[in-house]
Amino acid sequence: MIDVRPLRPQAKAIGARHETERHLDCPTRQIAARAGRQVTTVKVRSRPRRRSSLRLYLRELFDRFAFERWVELDTIACRLAMQEQVVGQFQHRDREPVLHSAI
Repeated sequence: MIDVRPLRPQAKAIGARHETERHLDCPTRQIAARAGRQVTTVKVRSRPRRRSSLRLYLRELFDRFAFERWVELDTIACRLAMQEQVVGQFQHRDREPVLHSAI
């Protein structure tokens, strides 16, 4: 049997999902960079700190900055989940055999 369904909608959905993943990475990188700059500032001001406390401080800053932008991150994450569901439905649809009635 020849599958007559086009793959174009699935390809568009996969492209949209990749674009959303890149969009989600952007604020995450911004948050990580901002937290890193803050830790560097603290590290320069107080030299005798131990490394483990700086790692904990970096994690706390990252969590705080992520909380400040949680609306944006949550919106993008929900959009990504929806797009993954759509891609999954396209893949499930394409695995099922196409039944054509006899003409």
